[in-house]
Amino acid sequence: MVAPADGQLTSLDAEIGQQKTPGYNLGQLDVLDGFKVRLSDVDEHYINRVFTGQTGTFSFNDTTYKLKIVKVYTQVTNGRFMVDMNFVGKVPKGIRKGQTLQITLALSDETTAILVPKGGFYQQTGGNWIFKVSEDGKMAYRVDIQLNRANPDFYEVTSGLKPGDKVITSSYETYGNIQELVLKK
Repeated sequence: MVAPADGQLTSLDAEIGQQKTPGYNLGQLDVLDGFKVRLSDVDEHYINRVFTGQTGTFSFNDTTYKLKIVKVYTQVTNGRFMVDMNFVGKVPKGIRKGQTLQITLALSDETTAILVPKGGFYQQTGGNWIFKVSEDGKMAYRVDIQLNRANPDFYEVTSGLKPGDKVITSSYETYGNIQELVLKK
């Protein structure tokens, strides 16, 4: 028997002494000269923001690799849809079939924004205000803010803060209705 391509045999359906008819599929052969990445659990909320040609990145063995979307499967099942991506440039050495990767996919154009790390402050303020640290670092006072978009790590601030402003993002639960904080080292 001759395989149709070079690769690694990953499953075999044959026993010693067993006879197979010509054309019978004996196993699975994985071709190792190319990989694709399938995102199989993308929330349907993002379906109108994911498109062919979009790029993403992931880290593997302390190196960042780039991927490009080549196909979007628009069929939604259980609130999820699938996307196929190909590597742009080199393929990571040591990557395996079935391996899980954490891919960062930019769902909008790059923009310049003021970002505030997510923190416990949001539970008490609803994102409507925050304690901003004074220039001398001795006090923090309450300022009204407006938040817009968010990602898993940050909120985008659309008003109330300037670049470089320092804020307190920890929980405000014990502060009550305090308007100013005196900061001591």
